Amino acid sequence: MTVTAVMMRINADKMAALARVAATVGANLRVNVYQPSKTDRFTLSYAQFWDGFKRLAAATRLVATTEPVLAGVLGLEGFVGPACGRSTVRVAPDGRVLPCTYWPQSQLTLADLQGWGEHITQTPEFRAASNAPGACAGCPCRGGCAGRRAVLGALQAPDPYCPFARHDHIVLDWEHVPHEDLPKVGSACTTVVSAK
Repeated sequence: MTVTAVMMRINADKMAALARVAATVGANLRVNVYQPSKTDRFTLSYAQFWDGFKRLAAATRLVATTEPVLAGVLGLEGFVGPACGRSTVRVAPDGRVLPCTYWPQSQLTLADLQGWGEHITQTPEFRAASNAPGACAGCPCRGGCAGRRAVLGALQAPDPYCPFARHDHIVLDWEHVPHEDLPKVGSACTTVVSAK
């Protein structure tokens, strides 16, 4: 069992407390970062993003993360970048096929998915999601979250939370727990923690 929360401007300082609540029922906490697909009213600033993860790190143990900028800062072995455009396929209620749940535009339909099959990842939309911006070549976060960049209209820019692009040095003191096989961890930019 997992409790899922969205870290945003109004609750970034409450994720550790929520992890403790989840632990009372034997659950992990899955934290997704707010994406401004409708409004940017809840969007975290760079400082709020990293303050939220520092607080979370101090109070929890890391089970898994596919949040690219966090994985980059932690230097996680084997992190190949976000799954969007590579191994996830989203179908919107209107039948559009998307490389990421937050992808703002796509001309692909269910008919395209049926026609392309597993090779849907070779379409322009999926290739755009899986390619890191040129400015991110060699960056540990592998270009960060493509969906976040696309929603912001800055697909060719570094992830706004990437400290490497800002020449910032972020240090997080995480405690890891043994890897668990968790459903859907690889299908979104997410972080799963357990309370200490």
